[in-house]
Amino acid sequence: MIAGTMPKWQQYGHRSPVVTVILCGAFIWWGFHYAPSHQPQGRNVWAMWMIVLGLGFLGSGFWFWKRLIKEFNYDGRTFTFNTLASSETQVRDVSAIEEVGEWTGRGGPLGYCIKFRDGAKFYLQNGVSNAAALAERLRYDLGSSASERSATASRHPVHLALMLFIAIGAGLLASVATSKLLHRLPPEISRTEFLSEVEQRHVAKVVISDRVLINGTSSARGAFRVRMPVDDVMVDELRSRGAVVEFETSSDLIP
Repeated sequence: MIAGTMPKWQQYGHRSPVVTVILCGAFIWWGFHYAPSHQPQGRNVWAMWMIVLGLGFLGSGFWFWKRLIKEFNYDGRTFTFNTLASSETQVRDVSAIEEVGEWTGRGGPLGYCIKFRDGAKFYLQNGVSNAAALAERLRYDLGSSASERSATASRHPVHLALMLFIAIGAGLLASVATSKLLHRLPPEISRTEFLSEVEQRHVAKVVISDRVLINGTSSARGAFRVRMPVDDVMVDELRSRGAVVEFETSSDLIP
């Protein structure tokens, strides 16, 4: 019986880039949520592209997890394993395996690629306990020469560092862009200050977003925004003071 498990540090290493992308996506959403009512369309398009790229990265990461072996057992006839994406156990007869090849990257050998006769491919990474022993035994049982195996030492995969670099870079870009966006927001005033401006008829027009955010311009103090619940009574009051009232929802901000 040959059994092996992927070390915890290796599992966390594979998941950390995806977690970084999710945090970046949450930060971009936060920027949208607290953004002013009217934003240049190009900035919205850029942010949408960042979201699309993030979703693509998440999809490719999950696709890879479904093919990366986390735990395995082999008794000479039956190969049992589960992947990083799911704890569901898969059971394959050794006769279903077509070949056990080398899995290499730009930094050198990463582990082994187990190809099944139905076309499915699963990857066994160096660092998983008994990975080399399993590859040697499978090759032997499949009739391969033992001299074909490559004795490689356990190493931290280079592609993990590359994925982390890309994810962190995307996060920094999103952070800088969102910070610049927030710095351009008009100052936020209190409810009392807003009502005072309206009472003195300094406000000619307001745009109400989702009934909780008011954006407008005062002839006395310039552009402003205020967060407060807006009901029909408040709308009637604004109109009675000569202010033009417009409404929009968060979905209107997306081109």
